[in-house]
Amino acid sequence: MSASRPLSRRLVVESALAGAAVGVPAWLALGPSAGAAATHPARPALPAVATLDRAALTAALDEHRAARGGTMGLVVHDLRTGGRFAWREFENQTLSTVKVLILMACLKRVQDSGTPLTDTQHSHARRMIQASDNDATDALLGWVRTPSVQQVADLLELKATTVRGGGPAGSGTWWGYSTSTPSDLVRAVDAVVSGTPVIHGGHRAYIRHLMSGVIPDQRWGVADPPLPSGTYTETKNGWGPMPDGYRLNSIGRVLGNGRSHSMAILTRSPRGFRHGKETINGLSKIVYDALAQPLAPE
Repeated sequence: MSASRPLSRRLVVESALAGAAVGVPAWLALGPSAGAAATHPARPALPAVATLDRAALTAALDEHRAARGGTMGLVVHDLRTGGRFAWREFENQTLSTVKVLILMACLKRVQDSGTPLTDTQHSHARRMIQASDNDATDALLGWVRTPSVQQVADLLELKATTVRGGGPAGSGTWWGYSTSTPSDLVRAVDAVVSGTPVIHGGHRAYIRHLMSGVIPDQRWGVADPPLPSGTYTETKNGWGPMPDGYRLNSIGRVLGNGRSHSMAILTRSPRGFRHGKETINGLSKIVYDALAQPLAPE
């Protein structure tokens, strides 16, 4: 397993982007004052900003789906504008994407109790998120318990999410067969990225630090490797075979090259993992390219 990426890298990236955003016209910073119309020249008209063409994005995703086959759906949230785009949403087994909620439940427990994670639990958390280690997940879930993870989902208002746990892999009560939707999973990512009363900022930074250091061969989908260099990602994927199609799911956040968005992609591949990985990477790249223009709120 690769070492975690230093947390300072995220802070440097975000600070640089924030610094690039300054330069607001002086007149825009002025508050209203009496006689403003008489003492200030007419404000110049702002140029229209081109926004993402939702119909064109839908058509591109539909074309990709027709060519690849299978079941797929996604939601993207443009964090620059607040705009959201949903395409062919459906409910899917989460597989390992639920591990983010399991970690949130663990951090809520230590936050409420005032007792920090042990060194062993930190090791489990790192292996669970960065290498998708199922034994580490079993250990943490056995400690925090499934109802606590469902409580976190409920507090985040993930209304279509059902958390399972307690049974062996492949059983009806296995945590990997928890179910959710793209909208719910984007909401969970947004809580980690942007804030939530459920866990404090230090714990959110810890989750994001782990999600930024996922090992290379698990960085597909939202963190699709063909994304341009300099693109920063925080991600967690989940995958596994089922009789009606191999599940490949990807959640996370993308920052850089003019983009800042969270996304969840859920898929069922009728032709196994490799075909499904190419399919989900294609979906991510289509959305990434479209987000060269901002997604206007509806």
